[in-house]
Amino acid sequence: MSTTGWFMRPQRLAPSEQFSTDDTEANEIALGLLQISSLPSGPWNDPSAPGLGTEEKALLAEQWGIHDRADWLGMIDHLTTVRRRRHAWMLHLAVRNDLHTALGRVPTTTEWLAAIADEGGDRRDARPFARGIEHIEQEVRRRVGKDIVTPDLYVRTLDAYALGQAVAMTTWGVALGYADVAEARRIIHRISVDTRPSFVSWADFGLSYIAGRVMHWSDGDLDEDSFEKYGDSWTVFASASTAKRNGPWATMPWPAVIDQRSRRRHQYRIT
Repeated sequence: MSTTGWFMRPQRLAPSEQFSTDDTEANEIALGLLQISSLPSGPWNDPSAPGLGTEEKALLAEQWGIHDRADWLGMIDHLTTVRRRRHAWMLHLAVRNDLHTALGRVPTTTEWLAAIADEGGDRRDARPFARGIEHIEQEVRRRVGKDIVTPDLYVRTLDAYALGQAVAMTTWGVALGYADVAEARRIIHRISVDTRPSFVSWADFGLSYIAGRVMHWSDGDLDEDSFEKYGDSWTVFASASTAKRNGPWATMPWPAVIDQRSRRRHQYRIT
């Protein structure tokens, strides 16, 4: 296994001085922090993605197929609804979640696979998936820290990857001229409202994001190098969760305290 990723040190996260780091809007855009910082496209709290130059914008539009406003809105809708989900993976995770509820603890691999078989699944087919998920959990916990990714946290869903991308995608649309900051804020708010019930903490969300990314790009077929290739955002996760590195996840609450702005103001439609 490559040791390069292990010796990478989490960096300080420098926010934009033009935008808040501790209000509701900051809490909402922080859902996109891992994706925004990994590209990178600018300070994590800046909804205009100022780090994207002309070449980066052209490459982004080509890679994502977002050549106009309709494409951009369609991609946000896709990321927030389809969420890169795969039916078999969702079923396996649902079995584990139900078993966790019944046992009051994280199930062992043997218990998880047995429960999948009891539900009519194929234990042998599910084994690589289960081992892959558990490997990701172990690597993230080892690198980010057990004090952050505590032993009671486990991958319950892979949705955070797509949801984090949706928030980042919203900011990229501002840079590409498809929307202004006010509209981006409304879209990010709606994503935040829909996201919060699925996770219990920033660490839960971060673990899900990394697991979703590794599983997506490895196509669920993990080898000894898969985490090194696709799980490198653990460094940003660690920074985001550490107050000494200006990590917003270390100080902001979950779920966000939603203020009393009107529903109409935050509602958005795909048009």
